[in-house]
This record gives sequence, C-alpha cells and structure tokens, in this order.
Amino acid sequence: MVKWNDDVMKEISIMNSILPSLGKDVSIDIGTSMTRVMGGTRETMMSEPSIVATDTKLEKIVAVGDEADRIVRRMPDMWRSVTPLQDGFIVDYRIMHTMLKYFLHKVSNTLRRSRVLVGVPCGMTDVEQRAMMDAVIQAGAREVFLIERPVAAAIGCGLPIFEARGSMLIDIGEGTADMGIISLGGTVVSRTIRFGGNDLDRAIMQYINQCFGLMVSEETVTDIKHAIGTAVIPVEDCEYSFSGRDMTSGIVRRSVVHQSEIYQVINNGLENFLDAIRQMIRVTAPELVADIMQHGIVLTGGMARLQGLAERVSTEIGVPVQVALEPELKVVQGLHRGSGQIVELSRFIINSKDRRGRV
Repeated sequence: MVKWNDDVMKEISIMNSILPSLGKDVSIDIGTSMTRVMGGTRETMMSEPSIVATDTKLEKIVAVGDEADRIVRRMPDMWRSVTPLQDGFIVDYRIMHTMLKYFLHKVSNTLRRSRVLVGVPCGMTDVEQRAMMDAVIQAGAREVFLIERPVAAAIGCGLPIFEARGSMLIDIGEGTADMGIISLGGTVVSRTIRFGGNDLDRAIMQYINQCFGLMVSEETVTDIKHAIGTAVIPVEDCEYSFSGRDMTSGIVRRSVVHQSEIYQVINNGLENFLDAIRQMIRVTAPELVADIMQHGIVLTGGMARLQGLAERVSTEIGVPVQVALEPELKVVQGLHRGSGQIVELSRFIINSKDRRGRV
C-alpha cells in the first residue's frame, strides 16, 4: 500500500475541498476531427465533428458539429468550414468558444454550476493552457480542469496507475499522438508528437494525385484508409475501386488501388511515430521499462483501429501491444470515471481555473 508523505496529503486535502463531487459535471475530449462530451445534467454521451461552418460575408456562424459536417461539401462560395483545433491546439479562439458553448449546452442545462474536465495534449505551454481554460469558461462553465490525454485514457482503460508499476499508453488521434508512462499516481514521462490520421490521409491523397492523376474527395481517401489501410505487409494484396476526376481532362473515371501500395504510403508515414516511442522508452528508468516489457503498451484513439498498427508497434519496439475496446472513447470515459477518484486524480490536474479567474 502506498503511504503518502505530509506534503502530498496536504495537497490532496486542499484539492479534495475544491473538487467535490465531479460525477454530475462534464467531461470533454476535443479532438482535431471529433469532439466527445460525457456527463452533464442529461448524463449523456455525445460525439460530433469538431467543425464550424461560417458565413464570411455576414461574419456569422451558420452551423456547428453534425449539421456543419452535413453541409460542408455543399456550401456556397461565401461560406467556409473551420476546424478551431489543429494538432491539439487552438488556432481560432472565437470559433472554439462558439463550438464549445454549443457542445456543452447540449449535455447540460445548468452549465454555469458545472465543472468541466478537459483532456489536453501533453506538454501544453502556459499560454496554450490559459487559452483552453478561457475558452471553456467563456462557454459558460463554472470551473475547468485540464488533464493530459494519456492519463485520462489510462483511467478509461482501467490501468493500475496508482500502483508501483509502470503503465504506458499511447493515444493516437487525427492530429496528434499523446504518449505517457504513469506510475504511483503520477506521470513519469509524457510527450505529444504531431502525427495522426490526417497525416496518413494527406499522404494517401498525394499518392493518388501523383500516381493516378486523379483528384479525389477526403471521404474517398478516408474510405481507402479504412478499407485497405494497413501498418504491416499484407498477406493478400486486396484491391479497392474508387472514382476521381482526371487532373488533365476533368472527366470522372474509375481506378483501382492495391493494398500493397497503401501499405507503402502508410509505412513511410509511421517512421517518426515509431522513433518517438523508442526515444520515450530510451529515457525511462530500467525498472519501469521492465514493467512495460511485461505488461505491454495500450493504444487508444481513433487511429488505434488502423489494421496491423498494434502488431507493427510490437514488432518494432519489442513489447506486447494491445488496442483498447472502443479506443476512440477512452479519453472522455476516463475523464468521466476519474470524477469518482478525485482525491488521487488531483495530482494529475495540470491546471485549473474558475469563473472568477482563480487558478
């Protein structure tokens, strides 16, 4: 059993007094492509695209989330779609505020009395943390608490993060991959790299443009990735038929791409990601590495569903790797579940703020 020293117990006591009963409050995982919200007065789970449609002529918001995604490819010239979060960080504060207000009020009708837990990338600067907290407070929340995504996902997976055992988790989304090694109720080492599903989509799009001379939609690229995308050498070279517009003649024509081709594209894109994992393990204490060797790495996030990714990471790193069930939901589930472990969770809160500006 872990015995906390007096300073830690004092810290826990203070945090426990200011964080009572988060169970009825709101947890939110704001991703580059999807935002997931859980809890609130309606005790519901909501998942919608992180996209806002704006009218540039009238300078107003037209649609948010599912509705914006539905109309994004049918918009007139004076409308444009905006993703306020790129690579895990806010790039358009006004749009982010509007999007957060829309999502949060969908799950809670008493938001001004609610605390909001937000999953964020590792290594956010103080400026980036303040921008995120201000956006949530401006959206109507009473208080906001920031927790790094690997910690939230580890809680969602039920990993023993309060035991004297190293647990390693990698959360891979569309814009970033967040990695963390956790032990004894604290983060030992963590980092975020700018790599995710969007990078693979762009690489596949470029390959189709150059090798087939076709312009294809983002939907087609995503379909190709989901259907035949793989991180390991394919046993059977499957085919995928798709349509695109010829870049020279402008005529729509069909073509076929092989799984072996998509594997090569994905393989090139994985190198930096695999190097980042190696570097993290290289700077980790031998005792924790031994734990990871024994218990393995857990993958979460939407990109964890890429065929063969766990097998590829295991082969390259030399440790067991498993994909969590419903990997894309583990961050928001962990934030929600963590409200029942608030005393221990207080050590993972990297920053907080209330409506009066107190941190």
